[in-house]
Amino acid sequence: MSILILGYGKTGRAVYDYIDTAEDLCEKDLIIIYDDTAKISHAGVKSDKNVLFFNKSNEEVLVNKYLKSVEACITSPGIERNHKLILMLKKYNVPIYGEIEFAYNNRPKKDSKIVCITGTNGKTTTATLCKSAIEKAGLSGKTFIGGNLGIPFISGIKDYDDFFLEISSFQLEWIYDFKPDIAVLLNVEDDHLDRYENFDEYRLTKYKLFKNLRSRDIAVLNYGDYNSRILRGVTGSKSVLFGFDESKCDVYYKDDSINLRLKEICGFDARISLKNIIDKRKFVIEDMMAAACLLMLYGISPDTIVSSFEEYRLLKHRVEYVGNIGNIEFYDDSKATNPAAVISALRSFAGKNAVVILGGKDKGFNYESLIKPLKEAVKACVLMGETKDILINTLSGSGIDLMEADDMCDAVKKSFDFLNNNLIINKNDKEAAEGAGAVILSPASSSFDMFKDYNERGDVFKKCYRNLKENFKDIEN
Repeated sequence: MSILILGYGKTGRAVYDYIDTAEDLCEKDLIIIYDDTAKISHAGVKSDKNVLFFNKSNEEVLVNKYLKSVEACITSPGIERNHKLILMLKKYNVPIYGEIEFAYNNRPKKDSKIVCITGTNGKTTTATLCKSAIEKAGLSGKTFIGGNLGIPFISGIKDYDDFFLEISSFQLEWIYDFKPDIAVLLNVEDDHLDRYENFDEYRLTKYKLFKNLRSRDIAVLNYGDYNSRILRGVTGSKSVLFGFDESKCDVYYKDDSINLRLKEICGFDARISLKNIIDKRKFVIEDMMAAACLLMLYGISPDTIVSSFEEYRLLKHRVEYVGNIGNIEFYDDSKATNPAAVISALRSFAGKNAVVILGGKDKGFNYESLIKPLKEAVKACVLMGETKDILINTLSGSGIDLMEADDMCDAVKKSFDFLNNNLIINKNDKEAAEGAGAVILSPASSSFDMFKDYNERGDVFKKCYRNLKENFKDIEN
């Protein structure tokens, strides 16, 4: 048997580790590993007698000598569907699986419970909230939490009974039989239009998570998001709606609590108090509603959910408070890699004088959806990166002051200078000045034009803030 592992990053290595230790692997079986960028290396490979490595430097050998003999391909999420090797494999009618499908079909416990979280924004926050509650319930040895969040699904199938998986659209592209027992769709907004032909293709890829649901399964849908709630009654499963409308939703926010009307599904209703939650921004509450619903349906007690939520702290790089220089606060929202995430973040800054740093790698977005929210929430935008000119063309004439920056530190300084010079406040009145302005890194674009990932972009933003603060200590006094 000859298996091709396409992509040798975190996912590809996890797939190799599983295959290499499989009991039915024979010495004559061949594992072929291909990566566009990786050096030809046997690092991490336990034995090389049945493993061949290829990359762009020797891919002709793979194509001419081995590709026709490949019996199955497991592809990583980063490999696009129009990759030339994918297209060749399809011509040879070679089955192509994503890691999610491969892990699902090979899990030893076929009755394991699978809970999935997908959406354009909020996946990681929701998954992390679930992780916190599961750990507090003492179930971390039984319940695997991973997928797009950290550890590949395949790494847990031998050792865990149940699975909470954060799932991206890239991971859903090559699924066939994969079926969760409970799945949430938080929202679907413009994203990854550099990978998909249009928004509908991206949206339909998200919907693949729900295509195999049956009447005993549960789809958890966001009533406040049209592209989520539209699945109600379509998936063939039970539907649970969450949101802020008590009359329409099974799970809703009211009186500083998440109220869950789930008696028909899990035997009882519940109330999750949020009175001790510090961060009550709308997008945080939405993610908490989704997480509370998933956790209760999984069997976690309301008391455990309340306790874990109270201990939760918002993730790094998601509207994360960095610090202040005098009366101007700084927020790192580097994880906002699409316009919808920026719009969500801006709701937290109503009534403040704000400057937003926008721009990064072009993902094919139409940025016109940003015009109205920006006009309502900010005084100026500082534009940088590959999308700088696109944003200038889109936002010109909006009435928002636009500034260009060469790099992150230039963007941070120009944002601060604009607010420091233009805020109409009494700077001698410390109480009145507190929090009067905000600088927000919320790029609406991916980071790969200038940074390794959004984490590095956020970290550089923080470093630039610290450098600026060091040079302006006198402002704080």
